[in-house]
Amino acid sequence: MTHERTQLLDDLRRACAGRHTLLVGAAIGGLRGRHTLLVGAAIGTGLAARAAARGGADFLLALAAGRFRTMGASSIATMLALRDSNAFVADFACSEIVDATPIPVFFGACAWGLAEEEFSPFMERLRGWGFAGVVNFPTVSHVDGRFREALERTGLGFAREVRLLEEARAAGLATVGYFRRREEALALAQAGVDVYCFNIGWNAGGAVGVPSGESVLQVGNRARGHIKAIRTADPGALCVIEGGPITTPQEMHEACREARADGYIGGSTIDRLPSESSMEEMTAAFKLVSTLQRRIDRLERRLDQTGQGMGLVGRTDALVEARARLEHLGADGGPVWVAGPDGSGRSLVATLLHGRGPQRQRPPMTVDARHLDGGWLFGAEPADGGRRRLGWVEAANGTTLVIENAEELAPGTQAELAAFLERGSFRRQGGQDSLRSNARIILIGTAGLEAAAGAGTLVPDLARRLARRDIDLPPLSERLDDIPLLVEHFAAALRPSAGPVRLSPRAFRLLIAHDWPGNLRELRAVVEQALDGSGDVIEAEALPALDGKRTGRPRPDAPGDRSPKQSERDWILDGLRRHRFRRGETARFLGLSRKTLYNKMRHYGLLE
Repeated sequence: MTHERTQLLDDLRRACAGRHTLLVGAAIGGLRGRHTLLVGAAIGTGLAARAAARGGADFLLALAAGRFRTMGASSIATMLALRDSNAFVADFACSEIVDATPIPVFFGACAWGLAEEEFSPFMERLRGWGFAGVVNFPTVSHVDGRFREALERTGLGFAREVRLLEEARAAGLATVGYFRRREEALALAQAGVDVYCFNIGWNAGGAVGVPSGESVLQVGNRARGHIKAIRTADPGALCVIEGGPITTPQEMHEACREARADGYIGGSTIDRLPSESSMEEMTAAFKLVSTLQRRIDRLERRLDQTGQGMGLVGRTDALVEARARLEHLGADGGPVWVAGPDGSGRSLVATLLHGRGPQRQRPPMTVDARHLDGGWLFGAEPADGGRRRLGWVEAANGTTLVIENAEELAPGTQAELAAFLERGSFRRQGGQDSLRSNARIILIGTAGLEAAAGAGTLVPDLARRLARRDIDLPPLSERLDDIPLLVEHFAAALRPSAGPVRLSPRAFRLLIAHDWPGNLRELRAVVEQALDGSGDVIEAEALPALDGKRTGRPRPDAPGDRSPKQSERDWILDGLRRHRFRRGETARFLGLSRKTLYNKMRHYGLLE
């Protein structure tokens, strides 16, 4: 036995005796008291080698299986004639592993890839390359049945691997012997290998793992019988286990304790499984971070989410979307189509867009399309020596031009406007000179962009130029849940020195029962009248007439009110029945929020 091999085995035995602090200690019967487990790393790249060494591995095994795993294949690919295994391992192990770490490296030698007379010279080359030992891998231990019998008869069986390991020992190299059967273990013991590795089977787990039909304790119990036979033939032998259902350090510890093993060799569990998991998680994190940030942005918008800061107040999805569109389109200075019914806040949106644009230093200019023709929009040259007419687009150079009732623009004027938005230049009527203006154009209409284009009120060229540059505002009748916020907002604007104002439940029920044809403008007028003489709560009696109907306090037995003799459960059930169990309509009818109604339904067992 050479000095280097002797030193290596002494180091491994001292590691078992507790000189290293690698993973977890375990009291293993038949060995010397308390000790730590040996850990070998079967790898295929320099990166994995250095990482395993830093993690405390006692030795490395450079195996073709490790390289195949880094290529996305399963370790089982080693058993196919996909590469010249010995040349394959020598190529990456010599260039990436042997000189990269201070711990011993075992070469995964394929006995089938060498003629027997080549064993000895090959071992000398391995010594010269700096390998500390040899392991019989790939191994016919993984083959059984008639094919295995044929391999044994033709001299390509396990006996050939044993002779390979004997040549390695004769050359002064340490040896790790893989086996799966008891007769294989005894053949290794007769050859005097240094470390015995019971290979349970291909590793389970991950994307390309091979499922195991046994539990960790079952394979540990099976390994214990083999290890006992080895120690009977070779007292003091170092025995380790590998593969099968073991996928975590805790499972390794349980299996080694059950098997009475000295340690563990990890292949897929050390390189493939952690790499798959960490790379998958990291890639998903990079992929999802922008999506998550967009969700966070939406949630944050829904927390100010009242829009009080910009004046576009509301929590409903339509208002949240409108504010998001405004923020997105505001700063770039491009054209925008703002749609909604009269009184829905379209002029406010146009003002906010101007205030976020690059030309906000000058006040915006507003014109009604019902009073425009091409001459007024783009100007006109005199036909008979008269005065030149300056158009709105030219006058709005350096600021924003807001065109109200934009659907009323003549088709020819719309076509000219589309050309101006495309080129940034225009001609006065009757003129030949091309003039430029950087006026920002905001068009206000009643119908949404797609609806206006579909109805033919917008010419196709203008509709295409405004595509994905539109903001839709819903009527107040479609955002009744926003009424309390809007009342508070209008009250604060009308009485800035007073405290917050809220609605009483009866007042809220009256307001949400109204159709609001005048939208926000009408609601503001109602709040202004209701504030006269009221405190911090607007009662139903303070509201002006809506649709010509007197408001005042409803009768005690009016729909939506709870009679003195009626239990809360019956009151809620009556409301649900009146509205066919539609929770949104019922909540508005009863003057409750949807969440409060849901909680009460759950409390009283009224959920469907």
